[in-house]
Amino acid sequence: MPKIVDHDERRREITDAVCRITLRGGLARATFRHVATEAGTSSRLVQYYFGTKAELLETTRRHVGDRSIARLKAWIEATDGSPRAVLGAFLKSFIPSDEESRVAMLMYVALADQTLIAADRPDLRDGAAKPATETQMMHAMIVEQLERASLAPGVDPRVEATAITAMIPGLGQYVLDGSLPVAAAFATIDYQLDRAFGGVPADALATNGAPT
Repeated sequence: MPKIVDHDERRREITDAVCRITLRGGLARATFRHVATEAGTSSRLVQYYFGTKAELLETTRRHVGDRSIARLKAWIEATDGSPRAVLGAFLKSFIPSDEESRVAMLMYVALADQTLIAADRPDLRDGAAKPATETQMMHAMIVEQLERASLAPGVDPRVEATAITAMIPGLGQYVLDGSLPVAAAFATIDYQLDRAFGGVPADALATNGAPT
């Protein structure tokens, strides 16, 4: 009988190879030839599945994002569902606190230059409507949760969401380069949320809360 090929699994194997190559030597090393060798397949098959490098990188970005979303859902499901708890879990899931989240953060940084992906994307050219970015979706999620809650006097949910959204990538980068321990990044998130929701514990940033 002919061998049954799981095309979705084959695509995941190829995008996983992109991640491994990128983490070792940078995105520029993720050529079809190198990716095919890493995945144990042929350049022709990689091109058959993805067509262009832009499509390969976009699919890799989605696969990494899907794993991050699954992680996020698990963190949120472990909370009591309150806006403060949901936001805490949501934001902390972006901090590279283990190997899976470290890889996701490194790939996010590597793929941040969307010009590498947009070159062959007609929907991103000539003023066409653009899909929401991860940053915009994060901001919307934070606004939604803040608007569900009773906030400290004077806190504007949208302005606060902008500040928090801008803060998270920086904290993640500090943890990646060793400037900040994971515990201190989590404490900084708690501090920011406690300010928004009203009341900051005196020892909120007692655990090495500044990057070195």
